[in-house]
Amino acid sequence: MLKEAARRGRCGVVAVRGRALLCGMLLCLSMGVWGGPPAAELAAAAGRGDVERVRALLSGSAAGVEEAAAALTAAAANGYEEVVRVLLAAGIPADARSRGGVTALMQGVRRGHKDVVQELLAAGADVNARTDEGLTVLMQAAQEGQRPIVQILLGAGADAGARLGNGATALMLAAQIGHAGTVEALLDGKADVNARAGNGITALMLAERYRHHAVTRLLKDAGAR
Repeated sequence: MLKEAARRGRCGVVAVRGRALLCGMLLCLSMGVWGGPPAAELAAAAGRGDVERVRALLSGSAAGVEEAAAALTAAAANGYEEVVRVLLAAGIPADARSRGGVTALMQGVRRGHKDVVQELLAAGADVNARTDEGLTVLMQAAQEGQRPIVQILLGAGADAGARLGNGATALMLAAQIGHAGTVEALLDGKADVNARAGNGITALMLAERYRHHAVTRLLKDAGAR
């Protein structure tokens, strides 16, 4: 019975012949619960898009929160929408954070996987989630020049006016890198074209400083001064 409880991830108190016995941690670890080998294998299977192996592992062991999040982020990073869907259906939270504070949405956004991003947002992922460094997912998309992702995030309610600790916005980040399409998408999403960072810098100043002429024209046409 203890072995069965461990297999099911029930590593608390187990009743045996009318007595309450504590399921041993070593037994749980040997069965793969709390981050044992099957949990690591779950992330590996998810990362290579092996949906059948993912299903088998989900039915046979219970991964810890970080291990489950690692599997979800691995699938999202590599664009495996079906695996993401299976993991979400198994009860893994869309906003679960793996080691380093990374979420599946952050990985999907950074890699430009539109379908994965939409799947995670539909499952309730926070469209304004921030990395440990303070970047919102919209800022990540802006930095990477992911115009379609920027449009998806804005359509889902992402805050175009969110700021880093130094006052920088997604529009400033996109302007500095020179992503004209992303800048245009942010302007369409009502980003403040004249917002200033803490040091007084604007998106237009950054575009001009780095000689991004197409971005400079877009910003001026939108009323930048």
